[in-house]
Amino acid sequence: MEIRPDLAPPADAPLAPPATPAEKSPDADAAPSRFKQALAEVEQNRTRVRAALGIALVARLLFEFQFVSLIRDSRNLLVQIPYIGLAMLSYLLVLMWLAARTRDRFGFGMALGIGVLEATYLVVNAIMQRPLTFSAVWPPLVVALAHVPMAYFAFRSAAAYPPLDSKRPWIVGFVTALVFLSIPWFAPALVDVLK
Repeated sequence: MEIRPDLAPPADAPLAPPATPAEKSPDADAAPSRFKQALAEVEQNRTRVRAALGIALVARLLFEFQFVSLIRDSRNLLVQIPYIGLAMLSYLLVLMWLAARTRDRFGFGMALGIGVLEATYLVVNAIMQRPLTFSAVWPPLVVALAHVPMAYFAFRSAAAYPPLDSKRPWIVGFVTALVFLSIPWFAPALVDVLK
C-alpha cells in the first residue's frame, strides 16, 4: 500500500500530540556557549591589542621621531616624512586586519612582530649609543617599553584559538611586520651606497 503524505489519517486513528519545544532550563541562558565565550575572548584581545598599539604609536611619534620638534623646526620634516608614513602605515594595517574580524590572526601576528622586533631593535640601538648617557638612551627605551604590552597581548591572543589552528596567518603577519620595519632600518645604508 502506498503512503501518500497529502491524505489525512483515518478518522479512528489516534492523534499524536503536537511536539512541544524542549523547555530551556534557567541555567542554559545563564551560561554562554563555548563559541560565545571564544568570541568574547577574541574581542577582548582585539581591544587590548588596539589600545597597546595606540600607546606604542604615540610613544614612537613623540620619542623616536620627535614629532613635536619636527613641527617646530620643519627642516628635517621632509627627511622624516617617509619613515613616519611607513610607521603609520604598518600600525594602520594592523588595525585594518583587526577591524576585519575574519583577518584578526594576521593582525595579531603583525602586532606581535612589530612589538618584538621594534622593542628589540630599540634596546640594541640604545645599548650601542656612544657616549652611553641617560639623555641619549631614555627615548628609545621608552618606545621599546611601549611596544612590550602590544607584543604580550598579541602573544596571549593565541590562547583564544584552537591548538591545531593554522599558524600561517600569524607567520604572514609577522613577516609583514618584518618587511615594514626593515625598510627604515636599511634605507639609510642603501641611500649611502647609491650616492
